[in-house]
Amino acid sequence: MHFLGLDYIISSILWLLAIAAFVFTFRKHIVKMFYKKTTLDLFISKLKTYFSKTYPDIKFDYSIIDHSKSEKNPELRKSIITTNLLNQYKKLIFDSSKYPTSTPSSLHNWSSYVFHCEPNKEKLPSDWGQRKNAILTRDKAKCLRCSKHITISTVVAHMIKPLENGGKYHLENLVSVCKDCEILITNNQKRLSQLDIIYDLQEIDEKS
Repeated sequence: MHFLGLDYIISSILWLLAIAAFVFTFRKHIVKMFYKKTTLDLFISKLKTYFSKTYPDIKFDYSIIDHSKSEKNPELRKSIITTNLLNQYKKLIFDSSKYPTSTPSSLHNWSSYVFHCEPNKEKLPSDWGQRKNAILTRDKAKCLRCSKHITISTVVAHMIKPLENGGKYHLENLVSVCKDCEILITNNQKRLSQLDIIYDLQEIDEKS
């Protein structure tokens, strides 16, 4: 076995140091060289379209798009943008002024309505489907927190005053919200990772 000479070892170390110094000095130019052909125009367009159509009454702040331009890694920049918008969605305030003060009698004129407003242990009223349909009609088929369009199969009847605090099943105590908003309003930590918006943003990322 032949041992490498000391001169060779020193020379190799110096070359490695020179290469490392070069990479460090011109790292920004090297990054640009790798990512210069990547554009996020399609991603940003799809993102804005998604938010404007899904949450029509909410004005999201898109300034993060410009603020993140210094990040040359496109995947990391995508993550920065989506995380910011997702956090904006999570922090939306449920405006209590949107709570119903009354409900048209035409929406609750069935004979058992008054009787089933009273809680019966932990059981939902037998006319729960009618109540959900009534508040969905009253609330114009949209989530009162985020304005997302909802249907009878996706609406969640959120109780303004919970049963444990004396709330009842009167329609004035029920508001229409989407699944995501119910999770956030009730701060359901176990289901935070199951928000539909998370999957929607992941799909936009993958397709652009």
